[in-house]
Amino acid sequence: MRKTDGSQEKVLIGKVGSPVGIKGEFRVTLYAQDSGNLKEGKVLLLERVEKTMSAAVKSVRYQKDRPVIRLEGVEDRNAAEDIRGMEISIRACDLEELPEGEHYVRDLIGCRVVDIARSAAGEGGAEIGVLADVIQNTAQSILDVETPEGRRVLIPAVDAFLRNIDEEAGIIEVELIPGFLD
Repeated sequence: MRKTDGSQEKVLIGKVGSPVGIKGEFRVTLYAQDSGNLKEGKVLLLERVEKTMSAAVKSVRYQKDRPVIRLEGVEDRNAAEDIRGMEISIRACDLEELPEGEHYVRDLIGCRVVDIARSAAGEGGAEIGVLADVIQNTAQSILDVETPEGRRVLIPAVDAFLRNIDEEAGIIEVELIPGFLD
C-alpha cells in the first residue's frame, strides 16, 4: 500500500472544549480512541477559519475519562476560552506507534476488502470493494465498504467477521455469513 512520508500531512484528532479552572486548562473532545497522542511536549496544531496556531502540550490529565490539557502560551481561562472550538491536529509523522494488531483508520482507507468465505466456496469475485470509511459507534466500529458498482456495504468490525488486516498489502479479509451481501 502506498504511504506518504507524513512530514507535512496533518491528522485531525479532536476539538478544543470548554475551559477548566483558571490556569488555561481545557477539555478535549477526541475524534477517536485515545492512542497516546496527547503527551507533554507534543506539538499540537489548532485551527479554525480565522486563526491557526501551534503549541506544545504543557500538561495532560484525565477527568471522567476525558483529557484535560494545558498548552504552552495558554496561561489563563480567557486564553482557553479564545481557542474553544478549534480543531486539533498533529503531524502524521508525530503519530504514536500503535500496538501490534491496531491500526489508524487513515492507513486503512482505500484497502481492498475481501470475503474469504466466498473465495473458499469458489464463488469467485471474493473482493467486496474498497474501504471508504470506518464508522465509530458505541457498540463497535463498522467498515463502510464501497463496491465496484458504487453500493455501500456496512460490515461490523468484530471478530465474527474480521479475519485479518494486512496493511502493507492493502487487504482487509472478512468472512461473511451467506446472504450478508444480498
